[in-house]
Amino acid sequence: MRRLNIAQVSFLIACGAALQLAEQFIPIPIPLPGLKIGLANISTLLGLMLFGAPVAFQVAVFRPVLTSIANGTFMSPWLILSFCGSLASFFIMVSLFSLFKSRNAAFIITLSIISAVTHNAAELVVAYYWLIPHAVVFAIAPVLLLMAVVGGYFVGWSADFVYKRIEKEKYENLPDTERTENDPEIGALELKDKVRITAAFILVISTIFWRTAQMYGILISVVLFFMFIYGIKPSEAFKKVSALWPILVFSFLLPVFFSPEGRILFEWKFVRIGVEGLMEGLLFSLRLILLILISVWVGVGNPSEISKELAWILSPLRYFHFAVNRIPRMTSLSLSFLPVVWERISKTKPRTLKGILETLSVFFVELDSNLQEKE
Repeated sequence: MRRLNIAQVSFLIACGAALQLAEQFIPIPIPLPGLKIGLANISTLLGLMLFGAPVAFQVAVFRPVLTSIANGTFMSPWLILSFCGSLASFFIMVSLFSLFKSRNAAFIITLSIISAVTHNAAELVVAYYWLIPHAVVFAIAPVLLLMAVVGGYFVGWSADFVYKRIEKEKYENLPDTERTENDPEIGALELKDKVRITAAFILVISTIFWRTAQMYGILISVVLFFMFIYGIKPSEAFKKVSALWPILVFSFLLPVFFSPEGRILFEWKFVRIGVEGLMEGLLFSLRLILLILISVWVGVGNPSEISKELAWILSPLRYFHFAVNRIPRMTSLSLSFLPVVWERISKTKPRTLKGILETLSVFFVELDSNLQEKE
């Protein structure tokens, strides 16, 4: 077991979040929802190779959460999709890594490809059973899986490159010990914050069961009422929803054009639009709007408050020996690392993938050296 400090884990989480945020600026030839390279998975792979499964699990769980807090999509459908994909790929990754116990470059690349395929497949399944329960969703599966293979190769190569760089610089002679820190108690939450996070959690879970547009209309009205009570301006909610109009339109049009059952309202050549397709499209769009509004409502607090709320809602897990008290501390450290990592990446010259990986490797070694000097 490598020498472990919560700051190192937080740094890996921040690196994953920074790479996931940076990925939004990488142009993709085919503009499909969910199509991405998956650079954030580098941090999970590194956590697994350097520290083992427990740290990789923390990175897989907290990295999508930190990213959502940073870009204002906490409790949104994108967080839940990313979270489910990250967990699914983690379990596959750990299972294969434990079975073969290899750090060979070819194996790491293969492991990365398999985990990337699992990640995209999990997101697709969750999207089908939760957001857009229509078979046409799987029409984009071949493109997503092909991108997973290509992205998985680059992620595996990148993780292997950084791992070897770190091993060469620092980790060859480290003692076989583990160091952890005492986790602080979760700070007290006000009643209004407990009500907000609990209500938001229940509303998100309820979207799995509701299947009528009328019910979603009522739930949207309830969330808007709560937003008014909490002093959130309607313009903020409208701005967030309007910024995501391409995804809303995509979700609406899928069943409209591919569910021509029921009474036909319009027909021209191969295009048939039926009542059922329109109702399904309206249902899918309202579900997304509800989840976006919940995200806006929950995201009104600062990151520190959000991390405390998350720890509070997950507090029952402490009976299963889950370190819930660590969440605020880890979130705070990860958020403090995020702008520093981003600055290092932006100043990298040449700004190539190899140059960025070299920068992150050096940063991690510097962090480890500073932590050991303080011990």
